[in-house]
Amino acid sequence: MKTFFKTSLVAFSFAVIAGCQSQAGNPALNQCAQQSYQCETSCEQQTTTDSLKSQVCSSKCIEAYNQCKVQAENLGKATN
Repeated sequence: MKTFFKTSLVAFSFAVIAGCQSQAGNPALNQCAQQSYQCETSCEQQTTTDSLKSQVCSSKCIEAYNQCKVQAENLGKATN
């Protein structure tokens, strides 16, 4: 159960941070946050809480978000 709340908090934090940043001129970050939230939600639905499979799935979501964020930031720099 702790992992569920931790995962939800992480996904929500990404969404809030990216949402705030995207309002400053980079909507691609908001898309990254939305994809991260969907990924985390999918993990929660497909795995049991506190399992190794759940942790691996969540880690993949975070890794994908980080890659997306780098690409979005680079895109933002290229368009400025």
